[in-house]
Amino acid sequence: MLTLVDHSALVYPQRELDLGVRRQVYRGARKGELLKLAPGVYVRHDTWDELDVDERYRLRVRAAWERAAPSDVLSHWSAAALWELPILGRWPKDVHVVGSAISNSRSTSVLRRHTESWNARPVHLDGMRLTALSRTVVDMARVARFPVAVAMGDAALWRAAHPQDAEGLAGASRQELEELWSLLDHGRGFARARRVLDFIDGRANRPGESLSRVTMQALGVPAPELQHTVFGPTGRRYELDFYWPEFNVGAEFDGRAKYTDPRYLAGRTPDQAVYEEKLREDEIRPQLRGYGRWDWSVAGSEVALAQRLRRIGVRW
Repeated sequence: MLTLVDHSALVYPQRELDLGVRRQVYRGARKGELLKLAPGVYVRHDTWDELDVDERYRLRVRAAWERAAPSDVLSHWSAAALWELPILGRWPKDVHVVGSAISNSRSTSVLRRHTESWNARPVHLDGMRLTALSRTVVDMARVARFPVAVAMGDAALWRAAHPQDAEGLAGASRQELEELWSLLDHGRGFARARRVLDFIDGRANRPGESLSRVTMQALGVPAPELQHTVFGPTGRRYELDFYWPEFNVGAEFDGRAKYTDPRYLAGRTPDQAVYEEKLREDEIRPQLRGYGRWDWSVAGSEVALAQRLRRIGVRW
């Protein structure tokens, strides 16, 4: 299920019939009370400040859609944001659309237009057209940095394999992605997309895990088993993000969100989450020869991750 920030937060001064109201809006913009998202489209600064980075970009997409041509379809990063795929790094400032190769429309200060020869086959959301999830993943595999495309591809596969845990977010099967890739010509992005599709794995259910795997590959680290099951002394079952059976070493990505994001806390306080994680680690460690965990700063650093892996007993 797609979700989008309530676009009633957007203000359209040019639609106001009352000249006084229109002047009031522009005055608010000059005073910094309103933020301009696209020509003729504003949002209140206090509303903007309450949004997270994903919600802000989705609202920017909604605002920019006002300037889209009749044949435009939201695509690439913008479609990925609407599908609520994870982003490594930052969302772009511009909004991406795809149109026919024979279209006369050009990119603007707000809209970045891609021309494609293959049919976008759009789906519809809240009056907007966007590329289907599987098409979005393949498009990103063609043009985005490898870690960004992998994180999105991993997420799409994971959602397809775990629809109940995905909380209504749509997923894409490997078969869907492979079929779409087979329709590409052998031009720009063909080989890049193949590399992404060969690497993505639906067992990696968080972008920090995806980034860790990309860094491991760059280092030449033996590919770990993902979501490996171990049993503690009490018989409780645990799943490790990464496991190397040849070394009996396990490891996990441990981002801050686990202790701060309500989605991961599931009603617990941060202190409770930290305590439960300590108990979990106490059960896991005796089953392994080596065990480690790391955060974002290590996941994306070849030097730091190599040191961490060697310290816990991974050899290559």
